[in-house]
Amino acid sequence: MGVIENHLSNVQRNLNALAIEKIIFDFLKSIQSHLAKTNAERLNNKSQDVFGDPIGFYSRATEIITLGQKKAGEPYDMKDTGEFLSKFYASVSKGIITFGSTDPKTDDILDNPNLLSADLFGLTDGELKDVINQRLLPYFLKQVENTLTQNN
Repeated sequence: MGVIENHLSNVQRNLNALAIEKIIFDFLKSIQSHLAKTNAERLNNKSQDVFGDPIGFYSRATEIITLGQKKAGEPYDMKDTGEFLSKFYASVSKGIITFGSTDPKTDDILDNPNLLSADLFGLTDGELKDVINQRLLPYFLKQVENTLTQNN
């Protein structure tokens, strides 16, 4: 069998929908902590929800309570809530990526009437595009290359 026929045979045998699904699923499982870190960093550094909208601004009362460490009108950095950001997780299971925080105060944080958005967990379209372009595509292409070069 020629080289091209061998590659075609490998593709037909090894790159079906189930194999591609497994490649993507395994990849997503491998970067769960990166996804959670990306989510937490956006909240902390940009004070934006998954749609790029502000999540809230500190009040004059917060400025007084924090002795000026948090200034009235500054965007929330979500650090004043203890372990909220450090307890972020992303979990991939049954084709679904779930984001959250295991901080026991998470429900209280989300119930804060000054919070402008409850859409804190997840990735923005830009973050998702970065994950796809910088991580998923190179990984996937390497898996395809490995499949093409298998000698079966």
